[in-house]
Amino acid sequence: MKRLTLVRHAKSSWDDPTLADLDRPLGARGLKDLPVMAPFAAARLPPVDLLLCSPARRTRDTALAFAAAFGYPEGGMVFDAGLYEASGTRIMGLLRGLPGNVGHLLLVGHMPGLGELSRMLCGGPGDKFPTCAVLHMRLAIVGWSELQAGRGEQLWYQTPKRMG
Repeated sequence: MKRLTLVRHAKSSWDDPTLADLDRPLGARGLKDLPVMAPFAAARLPPVDLLLCSPARRTRDTALAFAAAFGYPEGGMVFDAGLYEASGTRIMGLLRGLPGNVGHLLLVGHMPGLGELSRMLCGGPGDKFPTCAVLHMRLAIVGWSELQAGRGEQLWYQTPKRMG
């Protein structure tokens, strides 16, 4: 059994329209949600073996907050350009290449790819996978190369809005 935790980046800022999409920072709401969501997830999840992240600034900053909450080494984070603007199918293909010693993967990414992936694997959340939402699933696979649609079981899902 493998574990997969999907985290959508925290809410980003659109204050500077001259910034490239990759360079957009977190906004006020994102900065407010992270100190709630990251410790909440860390208190309920097993240790993370690999933290994989899109290289966009907003995902990087989100991943750093989750790494700190989990006690995961910042230098161990892996940034994969293939996760930026990736479809669920593309993300699944990337995950199939993970080494066997990764038991619990924390993946920080974007919509619509995360929503597509969650629906493909475990039926996903019924909503649109809002910013800073966390979905944790168990995968009925021994190795990542076995990953395919329908092999996940959602164990829990939380959003900042539900946290109050």
